[in-house]
Amino acid sequence: MSDEPWDLAPATGADDAAAALVEVIAELPGGGEQRDGQAEMAAAVHDAMAGGGTLLCQAGTGVGKSLAYLIPAALAAAAGKRVVIATATLALQDQLVGKDLPLVAAGMAERLGRPVRWEVLKGRNNYLCRHRFGEHAQQQFDLGDGPATPTELARRQQLSEIQQWVPRTRTGDRSELAAAPDARVWSSVSVTSTECVGAERCPEGHRCFAEEARARSARAGIVVTNQHLYCIDLFGDGYLFGPHDAVVFDEAHQLEPVVTQVAGLEITPAGFTRLATEARAVGAGGPAADAVADMAERLANELAPLRDTRLGAITGDLESLLELIDGRVTQLAAELRPSGTAGPNGLDAGGDGSGDLERVRVGRIAAESLTALRAALDPPQGTVILVEGRGRLRLAPLDVGDLLASRLWGRQACVLTSATLGPHFVGRLGVPAADHTYLAVDSPFDYRANALLYCARHLPAPTNDAYREAAIDELAELVAAVGGRTLALFTSWRALNDTAGALTERLSGIRVLRQGGELSNAALLDALGDDPATVVCGTMSFWQGVDVAGPALSLLAIDRLPFTRPNEPLAAARREAAGSDAFMTVDVPNAADMLAQGVGRLIRTTVDRGVVAVLDSRLATAGYRSRLLDPLPPMRRSVDQAEAIEFLGTIRNQNPA
Repeated sequence: MSDEPWDLAPATGADDAAAALVEVIAELPGGGEQRDGQAEMAAAVHDAMAGGGTLLCQAGTGVGKSLAYLIPAALAAAAGKRVVIATATLALQDQLVGKDLPLVAAGMAERLGRPVRWEVLKGRNNYLCRHRFGEHAQQQFDLGDGPATPTELARRQQLSEIQQWVPRTRTGDRSELAAAPDARVWSSVSVTSTECVGAERCPEGHRCFAEEARARSARAGIVVTNQHLYCIDLFGDGYLFGPHDAVVFDEAHQLEPVVTQVAGLEITPAGFTRLATEARAVGAGGPAADAVADMAERLANELAPLRDTRLGAITGDLESLLELIDGRVTQLAAELRPSGTAGPNGLDAGGDGSGDLERVRVGRIAAESLTALRAALDPPQGTVILVEGRGRLRLAPLDVGDLLASRLWGRQACVLTSATLGPHFVGRLGVPAADHTYLAVDSPFDYRANALLYCARHLPAPTNDAYREAAIDELAELVAAVGGRTLALFTSWRALNDTAGALTERLSGIRVLRQGGELSNAALLDALGDDPATVVCGTMSFWQGVDVAGPALSLLAIDRLPFTRPNEPLAAARREAAGSDAFMTVDVPNAADMLAQGVGRLIRTTVDRGVVAVLDSRLATAGYRSRLLDPLPPMRRSVDQAEAIEFLGTIRNQNPA
């Protein structure tokens, strides 16, 4: 990696990035489309990469941000630099590698004079582990005495398919499989980074799929990964990605929650149950494993009354229990040492046999548990201690900005981009105020002609007892006007289920499907695309990443403004840290970001048309409404239900079923 700003030849300047963009677009099916915003973004990305700076770019839907950063990345790689691209999801990661980068390579082949070389790098558990597969997978085929259940037969079939795939695969990446295997099946033939005993110790280490992927990525000019893995490496030892000259965070609005998760720790009763089970499976533990398993139920009982609370410190009975668990896990870890030898911390022992390696693997799980326990008993400064969900004790950083400032900014060029990346992210992510560039690039879509933002101002406030029934009536009228073609977004499961049940009774001839039912999320979206007389009701996972183009989605309904729950522990801690202005500096910006993400599900192409219906009157009446409206696309706005129904009827008439 270069220590100085990049000395790119004139042939790879910002003007050349614009010219390369034209060439790549020409390779698109139908010749593509020239977009001024895309060219502006490509030039800004090139400047940031060439100068080693930091760029935050809000790029509206339809700008084509992937090409706008991939082309400068390809130019940089051609100049001998290394660029890491960190996406928010594995799906986007696969899209870049399978579709976008091949287009860039084809379009720039003549200009660069040599191939663009890229590799994809995922977390270790995405790759088959040859050692686990060879030593343990065959045991899964033996179902024992008695008839097999349908689930057991299905798992055996999946293992058989994996067995046939292993000799053919070059990467060992589970995404190559025709169908995603059952989680238990895949965990029997893979390991996490915690469980891996290391290539130097493993008898299959010389041909390990995960290590081969890392070695290939070390030789590539462009490495495509995900934000989660990049942040694990960022806050770890830097082994995976090594020195690189630039990093691009796509869907960068997700970076804060990713860092919060990666930099934190969690302790769960299920984790101790699993540790005991794994220890017994490798012939270790005995009474020690039983003692750890007993702790799971005691911890669950201790945490149950504390659900959804923030702890100032761990004291009293909970502190005593964690100390007891620490002692029992330490004893189990000692019994897991193979051949009676101890390694670092007495946990990661030597041993060369396959049985010893399995003990090492489980010992590493024990070591991770001890790390979390000791951090909980003596938390680092700036850590928030939370009890969430069904008995999960979690440690999370209060402010991710300080963490990123110490590890990321200024060490290489950084590009952050998303359709919703307002200027307030500078402070939230700790970007140096005087050492970055901010760019907002508008969408090329004609929102005013093709979309209407309708707020049902006449509805009762969401806190009113009459709200839910009135909102259901409103939504039913809108859905009937367009004949289905609806994605309804909710902020709670209760609201989703109540509304879906009521709509099913009221809407004749229209299917009402709900998240959490018989269909997967992907199958729900397929159903929406296959049959216009369909309503899909989804909660928070449908607010982002959903892409249903064309008239299949003509009505996007949002039941309430997506404010974080008042009792959500981490949000409460951040409000407290923000002081008296917390609502405007924490709650409103977070709600604005999520609202913009939700609204962005509607218009995905230049020909899409539709209505966003917000069933929360606060968007039209609250004093802070401008802060919520400003990040949204420039749609026409209305509080007139008749106008919304007329527009939906027009769409229905133009796109009959």
